[in-house]
Amino acid sequence: MKFYTFILLLLIFPVLTEAQVLNIERERIKTDTTGWSGTGKLSLNLLSNLERFTQVGLNLHVQYKTQRSLYLALSDYEVIKSEKDDFSNKGMQHLRYNYKLNKFLTLEGFTQAQFNKVLNLKFRGLVGAGTRFKILGRDNFRIYSGLAYMFEHEVPQSDAVSVAENNHRLSSYVSFTLKLNSNFSLINTSYFQPRIDYFTDYRIANNLNMVFKITRRLSYALMLEHLIDNRPLKSIPREIYSLRNTLILDFGK
Repeated sequence: MKFYTFILLLLIFPVLTEAQVLNIERERIKTDTTGWSGTGKLSLNLLSNLERFTQVGLNLHVQYKTQRSLYLALSDYEVIKSEKDDFSNKGMQHLRYNYKLNKFLTLEGFTQAQFNKVLNLKFRGLVGAGTRFKILGRDNFRIYSGLAYMFEHEVPQSDAVSVAENNHRLSSYVSFTLKLNSNFSLINTSYFQPRIDYFTDYRIANNLNMVFKITRRLSYALMLEHLIDNRPLKSIPREIYSLRNTLILDFGK
């Protein structure tokens, strides 16, 4: 592929690469009412010069809230392909349950399945449980932290030399949300995920999101993600990042 074609791809599809750590704090819908809520994101781009490139992305988030419980389902899929090859082909399904013990402490259980061609990941499945703490809960400024255990099964692409692994990890995070006004909010979350039996095998991720409300149901988000994986899969760099522009449709608050 020609260099200038690659540059055009970066301009049309603003995804440099995709981090491995899901920022679940970004995906939570803040609402004080019980019942159903959700968001949907859809992107479709077509570029044709010496080759034809197609990008399709779909993200669905649905949650159901009661006085103490929260049920969350998150699906994400994206493919970027030419007439000859797939440059990006990834998908993820995440399910989570929260039970609120009191105004400061919440119990969490979750499971996730994903694949990602760019990250040389044929399949990763995980299941875990932990706690989430509210440090500060004001309307315009919120701080949360969490600590969880998770079991992870990871299978690299079939052409990789690496073999499948089963790992036990800790997942800790600190997240803050700053709402400057009714039309702009800033969300930052930092994760640390070491292997329990081998702490030098760790992931550090930072997710920064700036969300601008366009209408009551439509928002624009600029998302920057940075990941350090101290022991990545074969042929994957230790440090990766992504930058993306997204339109968010709120269909259920």
